[in-house]
Amino acid sequence: MKKTWLIFLANILITLLLVSGCAKVQSGPTAGTTSTSTSTGMQSQPDFTWKLQSIHSTGQSDFEQTKQTAEEIYKASNGRLKIEVVPNGTFASSMEAFQACGDGVFQMHESWPMYAKGVEYALLPIDTGSMSMDAQDKWTWMYEAGGWDLAQKAFDKLNLQLLSTEIWGSEVMMSNKPYKSLADMKGTKMRTSDPRMISEYGIAGLSLPLEEVFTAMSQGAVDSAEFGHLKYDESLGLVDISKYAIFPDFWNVNNVTTVVANKDAFNKLPEDLKLIVEMAFKAKELQHWTKSQYESAQSMKKLQESGKIEFIRMDTADFIAARKTMYGIEKQDAQKYGGLTKEVYDSIYKFEETWFPYKDMSAWWGAGLTPDQQLGYPIKK
Repeated sequence: MKKTWLIFLANILITLLLVSGCAKVQSGPTAGTTSTSTSTGMQSQPDFTWKLQSIHSTGQSDFEQTKQTAEEIYKASNGRLKIEVVPNGTFASSMEAFQACGDGVFQMHESWPMYAKGVEYALLPIDTGSMSMDAQDKWTWMYEAGGWDLAQKAFDKLNLQLLSTEIWGSEVMMSNKPYKSLADMKGTKMRTSDPRMISEYGIAGLSLPLEEVFTAMSQGAVDSAEFGHLKYDESLGLVDISKYAIFPDFWNVNNVTTVVANKDAFNKLPEDLKLIVEMAFKAKELQHWTKSQYESAQSMKKLQESGKIEFIRMDTADFIAARKTMYGIEKQDAQKYGGLTKEVYDSIYKFEETWFPYKDMSAWWGAGLTPDQQLGYPIKK
């Protein structure tokens, strides 16, 4: 009898060991016992469940790209990390979302860091600025000349980890008046992310958040508005209430849409998940630029053919003096705010002194030629 009981207990012990070997103990906020599919390798329940609030809204390509990235992270992590992407305003307004993410209201945020310049003013030049670099220049500064480390210093003050920079390309001004020079805009009101320079030309700049731009434009509170590339303005409805689309983008030349994570949440991830998250979002950086630009090109073609919008390119001769004006403003800000703001501007100037001569010398062979000359044949009108 005693031998029988010993065999019975041994069988139970062996069964328990086999069962426990097929299960995995979770870590993080959803800790417990999770089974893994033998056919797919995917866990039935994630170890970590995060929320990402995007500045974008459902239906916009940037939002859909971010959702796709979250899905890829879920698959690459074998179901260990699930990120739910929600649109702007779900948990916090655009002006408060960086702080809310840093406070742990949600784990990730995708937006323009100038919205947090009240915490660290250096986030404004890190993000954007009138008469500043284009997207390719900004990426080069970010990755090759110290920009990334300076941006992380700024985000440290918000308890945020910088993960990627989804920089937009050229933006457009929507207007109901045909401005062909800065002088034409004197006495008007413009919604812009950076009103510093235009005020020197008698233009009243209003930094309205995303939620208020359409209403301000439709009700005549502003005479013109910039809020992104042409396709984005089309999705906001600004194209429907405007007669003119005006280039070049001098007001907000590069817009660095950053993806950040709450540091406390990020540091709880195992090293492989940290790498998966970083690599997944960085892998999509360039496509945010290509998609914004090509979709805008398609929109321009459609709008030109319909005659709905007239496209204008302002006289660039104005911009020689305007850049000098903006440089003076930047130097004043560097002196006023000091610290990281001065460090950012000093870094940018040092980079540009090396980069701009090379960029000019190595410019594409078609620079300065007409579209027909670049093609080698006339475009059908």
